[in-house]
Amino acid sequence: MEEQYDAEYVRAVYERHVDDVFRICFSYLQNVHDCEDAVSAVFIKLLKYQPQFFSEEQERAWLIVTACNHCKSLLRFSLRHPKVDISSLPEQEYWEDTEHSDLLKLVLSLPEKHRTVVYLHFFMGYSLAEIAKMMKVNESTVRSRLFHGKKKLLKMMGGNEYEKAVQ
Repeated sequence: MEEQYDAEYVRAVYERHVDDVFRICFSYLQNVHDCEDAVSAVFIKLLKYQPQFFSEEQERAWLIVTACNHCKSLLRFSLRHPKVDISSLPEQEYWEDTEHSDLLKLVLSLPEKHRTVVYLHFFMGYSLAEIAKMMKVNESTVRSRLFHGKKKLLKMMGGNEYEKAVQ
């Protein structure tokens, strides 16, 4: 039976090599946030596989190779699944305004089935028939979800449930 790494050993390895691993990850990913995630993943792999090292140099080499391989995997994944920078989306300008950002927070706090329909209809401009087709549900279901979503929004905004906006 193999021995488990103790917390002191892991802390010592982390403190010795975190800067090297970070630099390697940053050289591949060129993004601090992704790099931090990659560094965490590398040290999680250390905990998971618990390789036996005979020297600090061997320890460092394993971490560097693991970091390189992990970053290459992330880059391959991002080539197959490109990301969109949300700050470049046209909707982002709309939400910069505090009045609209408050509305967005309310819409995002709705239950998922209502949130999706409200967002697609009012913010993206899709018709109820288009939303029904996208979501693979009946148009009457979409109408019902939109009605209840608007009703919940109005209640969160402090409005009267009998106001015209709901109907």
